[in-house]
Parts: sequence; structure tokens; C-alpha cells
Amino acid sequence: MDTEIARNSNDILMKCMAENFKDKTLAFFGLPTARIVGLSPTALPAIEARETRTDTVFLLEDQTLLHLEFQTTVSKKDMKRFLLYDARITNREKQAWIINTAVVYSGNIQEAPELLDCGSILYRVTNVYMKDYDGDAEYKRLQQKIEAGESLDDEDLIKLVFLPLMKSRSPIEEQAVQSLELARRLKDEKQRTFAMSGIIVVTDKHLSEEYKRHLLEVLKMTQIEQWIREEGREEGREEIARAALKEGAEVEFVVKITGLDKQTVLKLKEKLN
Repeated sequence: MDTEIARNSNDILMKCMAENFKDKTLAFFGLPTARIVGLSPTALPAIEARETRTDTVFLLEDQTLLHLEFQTTVSKKDMKRFLLYDARITNREKQAWIINTAVVYSGNIQEAPELLDCGSILYRVTNVYMKDYDGDAEYKRLQQKIEAGESLDDEDLIKLVFLPLMKSRSPIEEQAVQSLELARRLKDEKQRTFAMSGIIVVTDKHLSEEYKRHLLEVLKMTQIEQWIREEGREEGREEIARAALKEGAEVEFVVKITGLDKQTVLKLKEKLN
């Protein structure tokens, strides 16, 4: 679990990011959205599908949902995955939500499909290309402001979060580590937590194990590292409990070897059944 950013941890980090995005729009991306009011759950159980999560879903002030995906590759399979997710979220909710999907592509991508024609189903997304942003120039500008002890405004903070996806001479892994190191130097604790959690959220699925180790090194002695390690340990204990229950172990024995409370183990057993 040393380099794994657990799913529960990602949920915590996304909630932190969403909390700081409240009352803002995504005009930075050229998306004329209503103001953000919260975060919608991103985990959707579905037996028939392997992929049951998306990146981020914002609840907007006009009672619509914004489904936001971060991509470093282009694939028609991804379009089908986005479509399937939007269909599931529509089926999950009692309210007939209007869902708009935007796909944020990293700086090395010049173009990507925005329409999927499946006959009766016509699915469209809005593509946002980070190639239009000079990541190296933005990094230097933000670095100068932070070194001078200046406060970052909302647009600066959003740019810092998405810095690793911008066009740059460096690969996304190096950009992620550099951006995280820069965010760590922010004097304002709220801004620091927002920026660091946001960088991890938008880059997590694109990083190798080696660079995840780099990120954890940068995160040492921060509140975020504590969240990740605590959630990782909790998730690890639940995995042990599931394995023991599958082998027929008694609930009391599983409680003893994992340290989980009895109610949690009973819930895990019920799900397995």
C-alpha cells in the first residue's frame, strides 16, 4: 500500500477540491457553466461493467450535472465509457438530471472525437485541450508569485491544479511532482490543501508507481499524506477481512485479526453473500 492512493482517499481529495470550487464556474476551461454547488457521487455499482467510476461530477447551481474527465490518451472506447457512465447516473437518480460531459485532454493531444453516433443514440461531449496553455510559462509565473510570498487568486489556484496537464517540454509525471512541490510552498493552508489534493486527483490514474512514490515523498509531513496512509491502511484491512470471510472464517475471528469493528465485518460479509 506504500504507493497506492486508495479509492477512499481519492474521494476525500475530490471532496476537498469540490469544497474549494464551490461558488465558482469553470470559465478557465472556456466552459460557460453555472456556479458549482457541490460534488455528486462518482461510484456506480454495475455488475455488467468493469469500469464503474468516473473522474469528477459537479452539481451546478442550475440543477444540472457536469461530468468532467481528464485524459492523456484518445480512444473511441473512452467515449463509450463516458456514455455508459452518463446513462448509469441518469438511471440512478430519481430526478431527470441534465448531464453535460467535458473531457480535458493533456497538452500533447491536438484533437479528439466529440461525437459518438450509435444510431438511435447520439452522444456528444465538449473537448477541452490543455495544449492551448503554456505549462512551462505558467509554472514560472506561479513560482515567482509564491516565492515572493504573494497570495494566489482563484484562477491562479485552478491553473496550479491543472498545470501537469498543460503543454510542456516535461512529461506529465515530472510536471505533477514539480507542481506538487510548488503547491506545498503555499503559505495559506487552505490553498495548499486544495492545490495539492487537486493535483493528485487530476493526475493519479496517469502516473506510474515510481512517480507515485515521488508524490508521496513530496507529501511527507502534510495532512494529505496522513489522509492517504490512513485510508490505505483501512482499505487494506478490509481486503484482509474479505479474503478471510471468503475462506469461511467466523466474524469474531475476522474482527480479532483485522481490528475492524464487528458491524463493519458483518456488512462486508453481507455484501459477499
